[in-house]
Amino acid sequence: MRSAMAYWGRDGGGVMCAGAAGLGIVVTFNTPEARFECPPTLDSDSGIAVAAAGRLDNREELASGVGLSGDLSQVADGELIRRAFLRWGETCPGKIAGDWSFAAWDSSVRRLFLARDHYGNTSLYYHSSPRVFAFASSRRALLALNLCPVEMDELYLAQLLVCWMAYHGDRTIHKPIRRLPPAHTLAVTETREEVRRFWRVEDVPELRLARRTDYLDGFREVFGRAVRACLRSEGPVAATLSGGLDSGSVAVTAAGILGERGHRLAAFTSIPRYDTPAYRDTGTRFADESSYARATAEAAGGNIDPYTIDATGLSPLEAIRHALEIMTEPMHAAGNLFWILELYRVAAARGYRTLLTGQHGNSGISWRGEVLCQPWRVQLRRLGWRGWLRQNIGAHIPESVARAVHARRRARYWSGSSAIHPGFARRIGLAERLLEDPDEYPRHGPRCVRNSILLPGRSFSGAIHAELGAAAGVEIRDPTANARVLSFCFSVPETVFIDPATGLDRWLIREGMKGRLPDAVRLNRRTGLQAADLVPRLRHFAGEVEGALSEISRGPGAEYVDVSKMRSVWERIAGETGAEDTPESFRLAVSVLTRGIMAGLFVNRFSAL
Repeated sequence: MRSAMAYWGRDGGGVMCAGAAGLGIVVTFNTPEARFECPPTLDSDSGIAVAAAGRLDNREELASGVGLSGDLSQVADGELIRRAFLRWGETCPGKIAGDWSFAAWDSSVRRLFLARDHYGNTSLYYHSSPRVFAFASSRRALLALNLCPVEMDELYLAQLLVCWMAYHGDRTIHKPIRRLPPAHTLAVTETREEVRRFWRVEDVPELRLARRTDYLDGFREVFGRAVRACLRSEGPVAATLSGGLDSGSVAVTAAGILGERGHRLAAFTSIPRYDTPAYRDTGTRFADESSYARATAEAAGGNIDPYTIDATGLSPLEAIRHALEIMTEPMHAAGNLFWILELYRVAAARGYRTLLTGQHGNSGISWRGEVLCQPWRVQLRRLGWRGWLRQNIGAHIPESVARAVHARRRARYWSGSSAIHPGFARRIGLAERLLEDPDEYPRHGPRCVRNSILLPGRSFSGAIHAELGAAAGVEIRDPTANARVLSFCFSVPETVFIDPATGLDRWLIREGMKGRLPDAVRLNRRTGLQAADLVPRLRHFAGEVEGALSEISRGPGAEYVDVSKMRSVWERIAGETGAEDTPESFRLAVSVLTRGIMAGLFVNRFSAL
């Protein structure tokens, strides 16, 4: 297991054997900073052993609760987690804030307890059988044990190929390996397993304040605390910086805090290597984010050192293969991997071990607001009469009819915008399964839309970026995923997120960052187009694309992805009779070609296990 997880790097580890049955706990720490570790040690009084890894946001609060005071500089975060479990037992996860996971073994009752943070950049996987229970923060470590034949979850693969944002819960693409979702605990004895959820952001009560502006002070306070907590580091701190609101808000807030200490923030921005105007709708999207990033850096009062990354050293296909090595599963955003991996590598090469992001802002700090929850005048201003009628009539269509219409639309999407093989989709009854998903359609109320992105068991982006970052040598931290930040944003009424006077959405973050972000960024309604030059990059590495398609066609992957459709897209992008440079060619490169290649290569590799 240690060998399989060597790509994480290792600050420390330990082995503990206990009991006549020969229980073994092997811990490899997955954090770049050694102070976070907690080796598996047995408490002689209670007979409890705790192994923990993570970064805490509430050290002082937790220390006070466990009876520690004074200088805490020499107390590791993992040690605080250990003391918290000894003090509060299995109720302690709700009291711990930050990015963390831990395991506790109670030898007196032979009970193993696992827990993950509320919504941090962590992961925890496990395998259970009558003979053995094993867990790790990397699937590679569990796969290396060869505990049983590994079967592929075909529905999981299909859902990824057709962008079905399903609730996965504890499922992974490797059926014998399950994941513990965020905000969950797992208790294991010789006879049973018990999974519980200890935090429910969707149950946060609505906060009613007298004036719209009253929400701003609460937002700035909770967000500032979250960013400040992420800055505790043994070395210099960096951040990703796009041209948008989320990463920009994280960067300027962090730069302000660091500036008070006489430090600076490095900010890394991905930029295109090739011209991109043909691949975007100039009215709604922008591709080169460097001008917006520079404006944000300048607005930070000189406390941000901006760097641009054009990822010239990593091809899209190399990035896909490298990510498969790390994650052992295909990913939705396969076309983005080249710039993500290169940005992480460059940040680590420059000596940064902590990297801030704003990955989860869209459902929290920069939530756009639900139009149909606004006063009717605002609805009409945003939608127009036709749009307003269409939305309201659609909301009253019988559910059975709405589901059938939705299924037909999805089927049309699959036929043109997915690499899934039609025979594979029919074999597993994909369309019928979609209709049976109670969460797919319709979605009732604004929180349902946010929950479809955010709730535990739906989004694994935090875990993905944490593992990709660890492989590069950086720890990814995301203040927008902070549980207290998310709770506050969920408590804000929907009417606050859209300005009734102007109809401008994302009001909370736009107004909250007034005076911090430049207006060119703060009030910008266009969105960035990630990997905007993907099409010319694929052309530049045409041999690699053709090699991957041939490799898939010769293997079992050809039964799962439609290689002929992928070749047709490739011909459209780089054909000898004339290459197409349009927004549609970019969309197909993302949704059909690169996502299909990653899925096909995965299946070929999976079958070789």
